[in-house]
Amino acid sequence: MGSPFGLCAGCAHQRLIANTRGSRFSLCERSFDDPRYPKYPRTPVVECGGYEPREPRELRVEGTK
Repeated sequence: MGSPFGLCAGCAHQRLIANTRGSRFSLCERSFDDPRYPKYPRTPVVECGGYEPREPRELRVEGTK
C-alpha cells in the first residue's frame, strides 16, 4: 500500500504540517503562487499537473511531534 498522501508524498512542493494531537497534513506550496492548487489537497492525490519529484531526503515537516 502506498502513502496516504498519494503523489504528494514524493512531490517537491509538499510540506507536512503536524499539529499538537499528532495529526499530519499535506500542504501544497504551489498554492502560494497558483490558485489552481489547493493549500491542503484532498488525499490521496492520484493526478496532479504540478507534480515534480522530490530529491531523496528532502521531506520537510513543521509543527510539533
